[in-house]
Amino acid sequence: MDDVRVALRDGAANYCSLSAWKRRFPLSIWLPKYKASYVLSDIIAGFTVGLTVIPQALAYASIAKLHIQYGLYSAFMGCFVYFFLGTSKDVSVGPTAIMSLLVSMYGEKDPNDKELHLPEYAILMAFICGCIQFALGFLHLGALTGFISSAVIAGFTSASAITIAMGQVKHILGQSFHGDTFLDDIILTFKHIKEVNGWDVLLGVSSMVILYLLQKVKNDAVKWEKDEDYTPTTSKLLAWKFLWFVGTSKNAVIVIMTAIIAWTLEYTHKSGKIALTGNVTEGIPMFEPPEFGIPDVFQVLNVGIVIIPLIGYLEAISIGKSFGRQNNYKVEPNQELIALGICNVAGSFVSSYPVTGSFSRTAINSQCGVKTPAGGLITGGLVLLSLQFLTPAFYYIPKASLAAVIIMAVIKMVNYRIFIALWKVRKLDLLVLIITFIMCLCIGVAYGTLVGIGIDIMILLYPIARPGIRLVDPSARQHYDITPKAQRSTESSPLLSNLQQVPLHQIYRDSVLVFEVDRSMRFPASEYIVESLYQLSLGVPHPKPVILDFTHVTGVDYTMIESLHDALEDFGKAGIKLVFCSVKDEIKDQFLAYDLKSLVVYSSYESAIQGLAEENAIDEAAAHLNT
Repeated sequence: MDDVRVALRDGAANYCSLSAWKRRFPLSIWLPKYKASYVLSDIIAGFTVGLTVIPQALAYASIAKLHIQYGLYSAFMGCFVYFFLGTSKDVSVGPTAIMSLLVSMYGEKDPNDKELHLPEYAILMAFICGCIQFALGFLHLGALTGFISSAVIAGFTSASAITIAMGQVKHILGQSFHGDTFLDDIILTFKHIKEVNGWDVLLGVSSMVILYLLQKVKNDAVKWEKDEDYTPTTSKLLAWKFLWFVGTSKNAVIVIMTAIIAWTLEYTHKSGKIALTGNVTEGIPMFEPPEFGIPDVFQVLNVGIVIIPLIGYLEAISIGKSFGRQNNYKVEPNQELIALGICNVAGSFVSSYPVTGSFSRTAINSQCGVKTPAGGLITGGLVLLSLQFLTPAFYYIPKASLAAVIIMAVIKMVNYRIFIALWKVRKLDLLVLIITFIMCLCIGVAYGTLVGIGIDIMILLYPIARPGIRLVDPSARQHYDITPKAQRSTESSPLLSNLQQVPLHQIYRDSVLVFEVDRSMRFPASEYIVESLYQLSLGVPHPKPVILDFTHVTGVDYTMIESLHDALEDFGKAGIKLVFCSVKDEIKDQFLAYDLKSLVVYSSYESAIQGLAEENAIDEAAAHLNT
C-alpha cells in the first residue's frame, strides 16, 4: 500500500512539475527563442495558407452539407488555439475534406433546404469531439489510434476521396438532387442526366484543367532547387517565386476568376446561366456556447462521436509526425490530442464544425519556410478579414468552381500505390484494405471504417486465441507443430515456419510428452490449450506424464489459471502427472496466489525430465516391493 502511495505521489509531482506544464504550453518553450528573422517567414507562410484555406473552407462546407460560411467559421479558431498549444510548427488546423465528409453523415436535414443540414448538430459535434480528444490526451491514451492499421487508413482515405469527388459531380454537371451515399450519388446522377447544364459543365471542367495546369506550374517552378550546381539569376528567381506563389494560390485564383465571370453574366442580365453559391451570412460569428438542448442529440450524432475524434486525431498526428521527420523536430502525441481537443471545443463557441490538421495547407506552410506556429495567427486573421468584408462577394462564386476545387484536392488522396505494395508484401493486409474500401463505398465511410478496424482486431487477436502448441521429442529436443494447419500462423513465431507435422505415434514411444506454447496464455486461448492437452495426452491408449514448458510464455491471466487448475484435477483423476517447467517468477507467483492444487514446477526442462524419471523409478521400486 505504501508503494502505491509513493508511486501516486511521484506521478502527481511529475505531472504537475514546471517542465510538465511547459510541455502543455509549447508556446512557453519556443517563444523565448523567437528571432526577428522568423517574422517575415511566418507572415509569408500564414498569408499563403490563408489564400488557400478561404476557398477550401467555402468548398468543404458544402461537403459537410452546411451553408458555406460555416467553413470559414471553422477556419480561424484552430489557428489561434494551436498557436498556444501545438507542438508542430507546420501543422495548419482547420476544416478538411475527410472531416467534412464525416460530419455530413451525422446531421438533421434543414427543413428549408433538403440538401443541407441544420448547423446546430455539427457545432455540438465539434464540442463533444473536442472534449473526447482532450480527455484522451489528458489520460495519455493517444496510442489508441495505433490499433488502426495503415491498410484500414488507406482504404478509408481512398474511399472517402472517391465518395467526396462523386458527391461534387452533380455541381459540375449543374444538377440538383440530394444523395446520402456514394451509390445514391451514382444512381441519381444518371437519373437527372437530362438536367445537365452546359454552362456549369464548361466552367467546372475548365476550372479543373486550369487547376491541373497551375499545379504543374507550381511543381516546375521549384525543380531548379534540386540542381545544386545551378544558381538562377535574380530575375529568374523572382519569376519562379511568382509562378510558385500563383500555383500555390491556385484555388483562390480559380474562385476569383470564376466569380468575376459570374458577376459579369449577372451584370449583363444573363443571370441563371450558372448555379451560384447565393447569399452568405455576413460578419464574424457571435462567441456563444453550442445549443445543448437540441433534440435527439445522440440519436443523430450516433457513432460519429467516436469515429470523428479518432479519425481527426489520426489525421493530425500522422501529418505532424510526417513533417516533423522532414524538418527534424518531434511532435508529442498526447499534447497534440489536447491541442486538437481545445481547438474543437473553442471552435464550437464560434459555430465551427469539427476540424483537424490539413495535409495540403501544412505542406504549403512547410514549403513557405514557416518557422513557428505564429504563422497561424496570420492565417486566422486573414479568414476573419474575409468574413468581415468579403462575404457579399461570395454570392457570385459558382458551385461548379468550388466543386472543381474539391475534386482536384481529394483526387490526390486515392493511394493506388499501396494496393501494389501490399500485394507484394502481405496479401492479408491487402484483403483488409479492399474490404474497408468496398464497405466504405457501400455503407458509408464511418461504418466501413469500423468494419475494417473490426477485421484488423480479429486478425490481431487470432494468434492470441490460437497460439502455436508444439510437441517436443524429449530424446532429440526436436519440435513438432500440432497446431491445426488452418489455424497455424507462421508469422507469429519464426520457429513455426520450419516445423514439420509428424505422426503422433512417433512421439508416444517416448517416456513423457512435452508441450510448448509459443506465446502468452490468455483467456481467448484457455479452452483451446486445455482441449489440446486432453486430446493428445488423455485421449490415447497409453497416457504418459506431461510436461508443459513455459519457456516462451511471458504472461497468463486468471481465466487461463482456472483452466490449468481444472486440467490438473482431471489429470490427477486419470492418474497422469502434469508438471510445469521454465515458469517465470511473476507467473509462478500468480500460480501460488491462486493456490493451484497438485502444482509441481521445475526450474528447467532437463530438471523436469530428471524429476519425473526419479519419481517413476521410485514408483516402480515401491510396486516391486509390494509384490
